[in-house]
Amino acid sequence: MVSLPDIKVNYRVQYFIFQLLGWGFFVFLIGLFNLSQNGINTPFVLLLLIVFLTNLLISHLYRFYVSKNEWLVKSIGPLLLRILVASVVLGVFFSFSISVTRNVLMSLEFSYLNWNEIFFGAIVYFIWSILYFGYLLFYKARKEEYKNLEMLALSSEAELKNLRSQLNPHFMFNAMNSIRALIDENPEESKKAVTQLSNVLRASLIHAKREKVTLEEELTLVNDYLSLEKIRYEERLEVVSEVDDKALPCLVPPLLIQTLVENGIKHGISKLIKGGVIKIEVRLKSQKLFIEISNTGKLNDDRISKTGIGVENTIKRLRLLYGNSASFELVTEDEIVKSVVVIPIN
Repeated sequence: MVSLPDIKVNYRVQYFIFQLLGWGFFVFLIGLFNLSQNGINTPFVLLLLIVFLTNLLISHLYRFYVSKNEWLVKSIGPLLLRILVASVVLGVFFSFSISVTRNVLMSLEFSYLNWNEIFFGAIVYFIWSILYFGYLLFYKARKEEYKNLEMLALSSEAELKNLRSQLNPHFMFNAMNSIRALIDENPEESKKAVTQLSNVLRASLIHAKREKVTLEEELTLVNDYLSLEKIRYEERLEVVSEVDDKALPCLVPPLLIQTLVENGIKHGISKLIKGGVIKIEVRLKSQKLFIEISNTGKLNDDRISKTGIGVENTIKRLRLLYGNSASFELVTEDEIVKSVVVIPIN
């Protein structure tokens, strides 16, 4: 599957290339149209060089100001008004810089305001702005398209892996065997287990097609999954849950907690003769959701699951959905392995 970093354009490098080529071509045209009048001489060549460097600097400072004030998030009307005002202001700077340069290099009369040059400079910077913002909008749309394509691919991959691996024949076989053992011993519990298995299958299929689900929906799936696993592991599996009720309506990526819980059982509890504890903690603090899944065991190279969507794809989904606003950490403390996820609630 193609990932975003493989197809992402190096915007910074392209920006400087376009800057150098664009202003270089602009200065070349000025020199070409004024060649018959001025001829090729040192002052004229220096004038062109200074015009090139000056406008390179002015446009770069303009870009810095635009970026700092987040003009790109403005609607078209306010953005266009800002571009028009900025073009006039930059046109004044353009005229002033040329007047100063001509006065110093060619001893020509200094003019504070040359309306023709101001108008020409304003047109130049208006065109520069249109090209710059047009490219930014194109780049943003292209990046969003790649993001959507990758999210779609991840969603399809998650759905397929949930059918094939996460809820794989081994899990189904173990769950059905556990239920069969309960039929004679405890018919009521076996009926309940069948219902839970049905809930897990249905929820996994539905959740895999959604970008986000509520924490309450996710925990319902996790609880059914753990109930089935407790039938299998009996006293070897202890479940502790501490969830802030205020966090239940918050949205989370589907199968996020279920995947981490499964990894904890598979790579931790199942490898211990006496079993251990799976603990789920969810806290809401400072507009962020803190999710911590801990299990008895040790951290090793096999900790990243090769089944289901796994830890690797969980990290990738967090990056795609939240960018740098979310984080994931896998640590070990005193025979306890912790998976810690922090995501913004907005």
